[in-house]
Amino acid sequence: MGSIVFRHYRDGDDNQLADLYNRSFQANGPGLIRTPKNWNWRYAQSPDFEPEMIQIAEDIEKNIIVGSVHVSLVERVIIDDQILLNGEINDVACLPGYTRQGIAKRLLKNAIKYMKKKKCDISILTADYSGFPRKKLYLKEGYRDYDREKMFVQFPNILNLIHDFYGFAFLAPVFLILSYLPRLLYRLIVKSKPFFNDVSYEIIRNKSHFKYMDALNRIIRPYYVGFHPYTRKKYMWARINTPSKRYEPTYIILKKKNEIIGGASFNTANIYGFNYGLKFKIGIVHEIFLDKKKFTDERNLHFGYTYLLDKLLKGAKRRFAGGIIVFASSLDTSLHKALKAVKFLSFKGASVMIKILKKDLKIEKLTKPLYIPTHVSLSIP
Repeated sequence: MGSIVFRHYRDGDDNQLADLYNRSFQANGPGLIRTPKNWNWRYAQSPDFEPEMIQIAEDIEKNIIVGSVHVSLVERVIIDDQILLNGEINDVACLPGYTRQGIAKRLLKNAIKYMKKKKCDISILTADYSGFPRKKLYLKEGYRDYDREKMFVQFPNILNLIHDFYGFAFLAPVFLILSYLPRLLYRLIVKSKPFFNDVSYEIIRNKSHFKYMDALNRIIRPYYVGFHPYTRKKYMWARINTPSKRYEPTYIILKKKNEIIGGASFNTANIYGFNYGLKFKIGIVHEIFLDKKKFTDERNLHFGYTYLLDKLLKGAKRRFAGGIIVFASSLDTSLHKALKAVKFLSFKGASVMIKILKKDLKIEKLTKPLYIPTHVSLSIP
């Protein structure tokens, strides 16, 4: 590693950092693609960004960036009634040909050093449970598993799915059954329930941002740990000043007697698999939430979730998303049941890992679902 130097971000690194991300993660299979503009929005334009948040390894002989670790945000979260300063780790990457040389380890140590300098209490990241980085890097650097996300997938727009995957045309009847028939059944059930007589919904694209934000902050906090309430500054960055139309949010707002009792939001993204010649459009769900105390019992709560998910899928169809993805904490059982009821396919997702940075701090086993925003799980605000 004689030609490798370690430094932090400088203006002009955006092109190489986007290329590093694409080349590193495409080597592991289909995924999201970053442009320099997208990278700059995600990191350099994020609230309170500092250059030291991006730790870089550069091969000075070849004048190329070969590795990076991103501290994406530093913000306060509430866990077990403790207000903790959290540093989020994202996009740990090395170019093919530079892996297993200790570069990622050195970069992660530098990132941890930065977070300690900022007086962070903890650091959170997500990692493939069976992947090499979790086993050989994160566990060895003191990160521990605290949750296991579940990934749920549905197909709201069959025509767009088939357009992206012509080979799936013969499965259209199966996708049709999975996508529509359970929703029709639950629509009939919800209509028969007196509780829902005065429940209404709105599907809104790129409007009513702060109305939605206020409801999100109010409703999510009592039912989850690890939530950082959105400020207007953060929300402007994440949901309003987006670099392209596909990142504009669509909101689903649920009301009872004109009071907001729940909501969901998503944007769209293209998934690429250059090694397989793949490109398809998906919806990425940021959050799904209901004010549980407004529901009279568990059955009505269940129907409330199915009602909200039905409208979420309706919104995704309007945006021509062939598929839609939801990530949920393993403890979010009410949401899981509703997702399965409307035939979302379920898969084991990433491990949510926490490193405790303060000597006397303890975090016990979680009793509430851990809120993991998409800017942690997928590095998308």
